[in-house]
Amino acid sequence: MATWKSDVIAALRSLGGEANLSDIYAAVAARRRTLPESWQAIVRQVIESHSSDSNNFKGKDVFYSAGGIGSGRWGLRRP
Repeated sequence: MATWKSDVIAALRSLGGEANLSDIYAAVAARRRTLPESWQAIVRQVIESHSSDSNNFKGKDVFYSAGGIGSGRWGLRRP
């Protein structure tokens, strides 16, 4: 089974490498068979913990805030 991180990466790739959070949600939902109640929070947590633009950054820098923090627009650092 794919990880949430790999699904977010695949979603952003399918959206051209940069997208609004609402579009990322839709693309991730299309990839998952089932979604837990808190799935949108999981997607945000994955993005923020893998973005040095976020105060929640935990390690590998995969995503960036395309419109500035709080804009809801994210991109892949290396599409």
